Amino acid sequence: MENDMKREFRWFMLTDYEKEETFLREMHNKGYKLVKVKLPGFYYFELCEPEDVVYKLDFNPQTSEDKQSYLQMYADYGWEYMQDINEYSYFRKSAGNTDEGDTNIFSDDQSKLDMLKRIFMKKLVPLLGIFLLFIVCSAMSIALGGIESSWNRGFIIFWSILFLIYLVIFVYCGRGFYKLRKNYSHRVE
Repeated sequence: MENDMKREFRWFMLTDYEKEETFLREMHNKGYKLVKVKLPGFYYFELCEPEDVVYKLDFNPQTSEDKQSYLQMYADYGWEYMQDINEYSYFRKSAGNTDEGDTNIFSDDQSKLDMLKRIFMKKLVPLLGIFLLFIVCSAMSIALGGIESSWNRGFIIFWSILFLIYLVIFVYCGRGFYKLRKNYSHRVE
């Protein structure tokens, strides 16, 4: 049974959900069915018959009261609920004997734009607040204490590294949001 399981590590950012869906579909086509996902990017698969199965992710944080009706709506359309992780819900559905429109959880591009807005407001805006706090703390440290002591130099180096990490994340996600929004908006007009 142990040999029937496979674990893979993949790193997907906030705006990479379509790439993640493609990765999961390709794995199922190769004969590995998703069992679970664990942060920070561990995917667990079990051996299965190769089949074309569509995986879709939806970012729609729900209260526990609304969650059942939300999941039932997807079940009514033939989607199997897998799990929630980091406020993304994972669904899958066999692509065989279904129309292309039936393999998409969104009925139109406006729904995709709405999901993109939810991701931006719930995930990226709080990160931006933390990022700005880092900048303020670093500026105050330099203004109040300078960088004479080794502790202050270590503090400045720490904040600089954090700043660079956040900057890379914001640039990557910003470009991703821009591309997705442009793609969905173009098709809405």
